[in-house]
Amino acid sequence: MKVTNKLHLPMAFVNAVTVKKHNEPGCFSATTLNKGAKEIVLTDRHWDEIEVDAADSVWAVWGTAVHALLESEKDDNFHEESFRVAVGQSYVTGKVDSYDMERGIIADWKTASVWKVQFADFEDWRNQGLTYAWLLTRNGLEVKKCRFVALLKDHSKTKAKTDADYPQSPVFVYEFDVTPELLAETAERIANKVHEIETAYTLADDEIAPCSAAERWADEEKWAVMKNGRKSAVRVFDNSADADAMAGELGNSYYVEHRPAISRKCADYCNCKMFCNFYRNGGTK
Repeated sequence: MKVTNKLHLPMAFVNAVTVKKHNEPGCFSATTLNKGAKEIVLTDRHWDEIEVDAADSVWAVWGTAVHALLESEKDDNFHEESFRVAVGQSYVTGKVDSYDMERGIIADWKTASVWKVQFADFEDWRNQGLTYAWLLTRNGLEVKKCRFVALLKDHSKTKAKTDADYPQSPVFVYEFDVTPELLAETAERIANKVHEIETAYTLADDEIAPCSAAERWADEEKWAVMKNGRKSAVRVFDNSADADAMAGELGNSYYVEHRPAISRKCADYCNCKMFCNFYRNGGTK
């Protein structure tokens, strides 16, 4: 991966954000499995061609620094332990931030934005935690609970005082119990995802199916009933039929505006987008 330095930042910063490949050949980490197969394969194939700017990696530096600080403080738990299990023709891997063997609790440090808490957007953390739990149980260790301790980088004390629905602390804990049923579901999810990735590697770049809507962080398309001279929608619908019906009932000054699904990850958070035909062709849903 090529790291540019458009702001002429100190080389210490540039070196800090210059990363090696996250996965060894034939290995897929718990966090990698949250990505689409197309993104995984294209990132691997075009690693040496991908270009990112050092300034765009500032939050990665902050996250790495937080992990380094917390890992340096020792307690009775295991820290940064690596696990791997063979799946298909590959290996699934994971490095657990902290594991309390006595209580069977996996803990993971996160840096996040407040919006993640406000929108309860925890599916990626849940899948990551369950993959860790599956890895540990396959290695003979018991897991009863997963805990994610998140430092909210944009937390506002002022908003916390005036909005009861706003996170009240700059540290947020998301946790859930691990059950045999969840582990069975996780085993199936992992097997299916590894098979999908292995199949994608046999295909040319443009033949690989686009990432799913969830993997692209795609909002669903909407149809808004609008009124001439008014900027905001009168009402927003999930289908065109209901929107057309309402606009027809309200009269000639009303019309329907189609709002396509937007794949938010593709434009701003996918490093391999320039090698993806879905993105290059203007894919939005």
